[in-house]
Amino acid sequence: MKTRTYNYLLLSLIFSLGLSACSVVKSGQQAMKWKPYGKGLITEKVYKDGIVWNWPWNGMVKYNVQWQTYKENVAVLTKDELHINLTVSVTLRPIEAELPELELEVGQDYYNKVVRPEFISLTRNVFSNYKYSDVSPKSPEIEKTVFERLVEDTRAKHLEFDNVTVDHIEYPEVVTSAVNKKLAVEQDIEQKDYEMKIADKEAEIQRIRAKGQRDAQQIIDSGLTKTYLQYKALEVQDKLTGSNNAKFYFIPVGADGLPIIVNTDE
Repeated sequence: MKTRTYNYLLLSLIFSLGLSACSVVKSGQQAMKWKPYGKGLITEKVYKDGIVWNWPWNGMVKYNVQWQTYKENVAVLTKDELHINLTVSVTLRPIEAELPELELEVGQDYYNKVVRPEFISLTRNVFSNYKYSDVSPKSPEIEKTVFERLVEDTRAKHLEFDNVTVDHIEYPEVVTSAVNKKLAVEQDIEQKDYEMKIADKEAEIQRIRAKGQRDAQQIIDSGLTKTYLQYKALEVQDKLTGSNNAKFYFIPVGADGLPIIVNTDE
């Protein structure tokens, strides 16, 4: 009975030691062995995702080698001495082939130790060369400048960068209010310009109509000759004489050479 218990305890101990000697390197990570009682960091081999067997008294130094994005809120002073708040971000990752050097020279907190101070300083420095009104339209140019200088300043730090982005620009309340008023005035001017164009168009339409009526009247007036009027008067007389109830007398020639019609009923 004692032997069976002893064997059970021994197997449990071996199993526990086996589990404690097992390290899992997740997908997107790479790792190196750390032997505190031996050579220290083992730089000869870097382990990718999978299970790594190791003595319990040794450790594993793991790095995330995927792209990671870090955001910073930065207060900057523009060229025209206006304070604005920015949200900027940078995307980077360790260079896989240089992980041992990164661990020995910088460590896992590489962003706070190496990147963040340079990133914030460069952002303030670059933005100080632009007026506040140019910050938004020239954001791509600013992002490119900060990115290139950040890559150059951290070239020997075993990191690679993907991009730098200006995510948000927050202007002071006085600037925002002034811009809103300016936009409102511009909108009002555009509305008045639109109304003036409509009024000009309507006036043009009226002028065209009046010209058409004038031209039509001129055509009619030019056709109302004395002979034409006499002819139309004769047509009327002819129709009246054909009526059985007609009680009209015609004086052959009146003023303007037109016959005069007299109604005998009156």
